[in-house]
Amino acid sequence: MTMSKKAGTRTQKSNKSTTKTKKKSLPTIPIWNDDMITTILNNSHDGIVILGEEYTFEYINERGLAIYGGSASDLAGKDFRLFMKDDTARMVAEYYEKRRRGEEVPTVYPFRLLRKDGIEVTVEGRVSLVTGPDKKLKVIAHLLDITQMEKDLRALEESKTRYKLLVETMNDGLAIDNEDGELTYVNDAFCRMLGCSSGELIGKHWSDLTEEMTPEDVKNKIEQRKIGLSESYELTWCHKNGDTVPTIVSATPYIDHDGKFAGTFAVITEISDQKNAEESIQFYLDLLSHDIANQLQVIMTSSGLLEQEVPASYIADARQDILDAVDRCNRLITKVKRAGQIRRIPITSVDIVDVIDEKTAVLQRVYNAKIHRTGSKKQVLVEADLLLGELIWNLLENSARHNPVEHKEVWISIKPKGDLVLLSIADNGPGLSDTRKKNLFTERSHAGGVGLKLVRQMIRKYGGSIEVEDRVKGKPNEGVNFAVTFRKAK
Repeated sequence: MTMSKKAGTRTQKSNKSTTKTKKKSLPTIPIWNDDMITTILNNSHDGIVILGEEYTFEYINERGLAIYGGSASDLAGKDFRLFMKDDTARMVAEYYEKRRRGEEVPTVYPFRLLRKDGIEVTVEGRVSLVTGPDKKLKVIAHLLDITQMEKDLRALEESKTRYKLLVETMNDGLAIDNEDGELTYVNDAFCRMLGCSSGELIGKHWSDLTEEMTPEDVKNKIEQRKIGLSESYELTWCHKNGDTVPTIVSATPYIDHDGKFAGTFAVITEISDQKNAEESIQFYLDLLSHDIANQLQVIMTSSGLLEQEVPASYIADARQDILDAVDRCNRLITKVKRAGQIRRIPITSVDIVDVIDEKTAVLQRVYNAKIHRTGSKKQVLVEADLLLGELIWNLLENSARHNPVEHKEVWISIKPKGDLVLLSIADNGPGLSDTRKKNLFTERSHAGGVGLKLVRQMIRKYGGSIEVEDRVKGKPNEGVNFAVTFRKAK
C-alpha cells in the first residue's frame, strides 16, 4: 500500500492482470436553506412530527396538522398523550420511552388519534430516533392516515362474511373448478347432496362424481366454457352411498383479470323431488292402466258368469272373485292416497318400537304369521311422520301376503347405531333372484306393487335408505330381508 502524493489519498498498485474498476459516484448533497426544508416537509404526503423530551410536540408539518384538523398552536409544546385515548396513549408512550432508552421496539405500527373535532382516526406511524442539533434525542414520526383504508378493509371483510354466509346457507349446491376441471371449492349444500366432506371433493375432477359423462363429453363442456358459453343441463351425480342424485347444473365460465379462462362456476340444483313426482305420475298411470284395469277385467268376466246358466259353485266363485277384485282396487286406491299425502305431512319424532308393536299384532291376527323379535324393545325415536305405520305395514304385509308357505315366519330387528336406527324385516318365503332384488324399487316396476313404491318414497323423505338382501346370505331361496336405515331423532 502506498500514499499518492498528488491526491493525498491512499491508493493500491494493481497488477497488470487485474481489471480496473470505476469509482462509484455518490449523490451530491445540496446546501439546504430553511425555505427548501420547509417546502419539502410541507409537500410530503405524510404527516411529519418531531417529539422532544417529556412527550412533547416540537414540530408538525402541514399534512400532520390536516390529519389532526387544527393549527400548530394547538399542539406545540403539548404532551402527545393528551390526543389519544388512555389505552392507545399507554402503548405509544411505552414505545416512546423504550426507543429513547435504546430498546428494541416496532418501527411501524398503527394507533388511534383524537382529532380536534373529537373524531378518532387511525394512523400508521413510521418512527425513528435521531440526535438533534442541540445534542438531545428527537423522535421523528411519519404519519399516514389509514382510516379510510381501515374502513375499506372492514367493509371487504364484512362483504366476504356475507358472501360466505350466503354461499354456505344456500339450498343449491355451488362448485368451482379450475381450467382442468378439478374442484377448488364446494359449498355445504353440494357436500350434503353427495354425502361427502369438502376434503373428499376438493382436488377431484368433477366428472369423477358422475357416470353420465364420457371423456369426449367432458372435453366439449370445457371447450364451451373456454369460449365463454354458459349453459344449463341435467346431470345425475353419484352419492357416496351409491344412490343417484338428479340435478340441473347451471355452468358459467370464470374469466380472470387478464381475460383468461380460469375455470367454471356451477350452481347445482337437486331435482329429486321433481323426478320423484314425474316418476310417481308415470307409476300411477301405469297402475291405472295395468293393475286396476286387470281387476276391472276380472269383475267384468265374473259378472258375465252371473247372467249365465252355470253350476252354483261357479256363481259362488264368480261372486268371490268380484269381491276380491274390488278389495284389491280399494287397497290400491288407499295406498295411492297415502302417497299423495307424503309431502304435506311434517317430519317429527316417532317411536318406531311402538309402531312395530302395533303392526306386528295386526300381522299375527290377519296372516297368522309367527313373529321373531330381536334388538330394542324400549322406545326408539326416529325422524319420520304419521305415515311411518303405513311404511312398516307395507313391508310386513309384503313379507306375509306374498309368502306361499303354510307356516309363515317374519323376523324383525331394531338396532340403534350411532346417529342411525337399523330396521330389518325378513321372511321365510321363496326369496328373490338378484335381478328381481335389483329391480324391486326401479321405475315403472310392478314387482313390488304400489306398496313398495310408497315405501321407497317415504324412506327418501325421511333421509334413510333401504336394501333388499337374502335372509340367509348366499341362499336366495330361503327368503328376503329388507334392511332399512332411519335417522335417529335428536
